[in-house]
Amino acid sequence: MTSLSDDNIVVRTLLNVLDPSAEQLDACAIKRRAALTRCRANSRSLAAEPHYRVVTRPAQIIVTEWLSSATISVSWSDSCTGRYIEQIWCSGRSRVTSICALTGRTIRRGDRVFRPRARGVRVPTNEDQMILVEAIEHCTDLPMG
Repeated sequence: MTSLSDDNIVVRTLLNVLDPSAEQLDACAIKRRAALTRCRANSRSLAAEPHYRVVTRPAQIIVTEWLSSATISVSWSDSCTGRYIEQIWCSGRSRVTSICALTGRTIRRGDRVFRPRARGVRVPTNEDQMILVEAIEHCTDLPMG
């Protein structure tokens, strides 16, 4: 390909848009990754405590029903992690210190929590979020599935 002069910037710009160089593609990928990292709710900015996760509270969480004694159905809506309708959450023990997404209370390591179910390569973007079991176990108005 022939070299273009500096005064023909419109043609150079059009060629870059139609056929970007490897450097431009790498720069775009780095920018996209940086934007996703800033937006992700599971960013780990507290280096002093490696087992502490900073969690932002989502715009809306609704626990829709108990599916079994160990699973619940949750409708989740958040601008960074997305929207999930009737997402299945399973109970377990917290492996890290965190914040309850429903109440904002502190979750300590070993507390009983619900987390979004992840299957194989289908890992939800809100995978690091948790809800304390005790925050919803006394809700009698939830339907049993």
